[in-house]
Amino acid sequence: MEDPETGGCLCGAVRYEARPQVDSAYYCHCRDCQIGSASAFTVAIFSPEQDFRVIAGELSCYSKAADSGRTIERKFCGKCGTPLAWSGEGFPETVLLSLSSLDNPEKYRPVLEGWTDRALSWCRISDEISSYPGRPIRDFLSGTKS
Repeated sequence: MEDPETGGCLCGAVRYEARPQVDSAYYCHCRDCQIGSASAFTVAIFSPEQDFRVIAGELSCYSKAADSGRTIERKFCGKCGTPLAWSGEGFPETVLLSLSSLDNPEKYRPVLEGWTDRALSWCRISDEISSYPGRPIRDFLSGTKS
């Protein structure tokens, strides 16, 4: 098994390790991600929950109902506020990592964008990747995309 990837927050108080799944990074334009990232979108990547662990510091958490109606828990640094990960009912046994919080984000190229019906009018990423108006139809956990 490959060594885990490492990541952390802006101030360095929180560090984690995880095993992101290759070809599971994506852009999300949902309103929650826009506000939660203080940007027009967020870029996330899937990791099995069993392979995610905090190795320094402590995560702060905020739970709310997502657009789907399911509960989502956002995990961030309580000192600097950096969004690091989230999990929820819609992603069983999975942690979604903020791609930019990885020490080596260049290694993982996003393969699609979701919730484009909520994208800001001036923010379309690329015509070269798959685009979904709502939640992308996918099963990254089993390695298939549809």
